[in-house]
Amino acid sequence: MIKIMLLKKTFETGNVIFKEGEIGNEAYLIRSGYVTIWKMEAGRVIELAARGPGEIIGEMALIEERPRSASVSAKGKVEVEVITRTELKKMMEGVPEQLSMIIHQLMQRLRDTNELAAMSLSS
Repeated sequence: MIKIMLLKKTFETGNVIFKEGEIGNEAYLIRSGYVTIWKMEAGRVIELAARGPGEIIGEMALIEERPRSASVSAKGKVEVEVITRTELKKMMEGVPEQLSMIIHQLMQRLRDTNELAAMSLSS
């Protein structure tokens, strides 16, 4: 089993943790606090989801090696542990190719669903 020490970061209320379209080199394991996941659609902020302790945000950009599909902001004080692309690759070593393919397909479906949700909520 691989033991990885993760860097900790803290975000204050309203801080943007990352923005849609940015290159994602980190994912975040939320240790405390809550975040909101949102997109800009037709000049409006569309909230897609909220996440809290024990959940990971930003993983899609790392797994797919594509730009961020949405933005994330802190709802209050948020403490996270940082997972870098290098650390994720270490964690994924030895994962069967078929499982990796399933994960990539799920990420694409989630990305597509987020786009549809944002479009429908902005109408």
